[in-house]
Amino acid sequence: MAGVTDTGTPTRRTQAERRATTRAALLDAAIACLVEDGYASLTTRRVADRAGVSQGTQMHYFPTRALFVADAIRHVTLELTRELQSRLGEGPIVAEDEHIEQLLDELWRVHTGPIFQATMELWVAARTDAEIRAAMGDVSRDVTRLIAKSAVTYFPQTMAKPGAGEALDHALATMRGLALLCFTNDAEDVARRWKSARKGLLALYGALGK
Repeated sequence: MAGVTDTGTPTRRTQAERRATTRAALLDAAIACLVEDGYASLTTRRVADRAGVSQGTQMHYFPTRALFVADAIRHVTLELTRELQSRLGEGPIVAEDEHIEQLLDELWRVHTGPIFQATMELWVAARTDAEIRAAMGDVSRDVTRLIAKSAVTYFPQTMAKPGAGEALDHALATMRGLALLCFTNDAEDVARRWKSARKGLLALYGALGK
């Protein structure tokens, strides 16, 4: 959509702006399809229809499904990171030890949301699809780096302690393992297990540097 200048004159978007808008629409449509229908039902036609573009346009921007899906997950990861940062506020955080639980709770919220569920489907697909496996490997590293960067920004003193990086890796592995139970166990059971794991993670962070 064209903008409007201060004088009321309509402005025309540049080609780069139009391309960015179309690309974002396709990525959002891919994620929506993954969340609602799963990876097995993800087709270029379905994504293109949802984004309001032709299949030819979709293939022009993303020639392979593996790269398309990986870019969609990376796109949403950036959005989730921005959301996490907005919830944590301006960094660094004062009284870090008292706010580690907030970081863990926000990370857990992300891991139990629909986007992570879609990501889990792709990780399963990666077991038998070499192209998806390579793409998701890059995404996984990107996600971990983004989370680690946010942790250092908001908790610089804590993350400077010996073993802090390993503790974060342990926390993420714990959350991802528990998040798998969302597919098979009832919500109360998963919440109970997270409560216990959360207590252990807080104790782990409390012991850093001692």
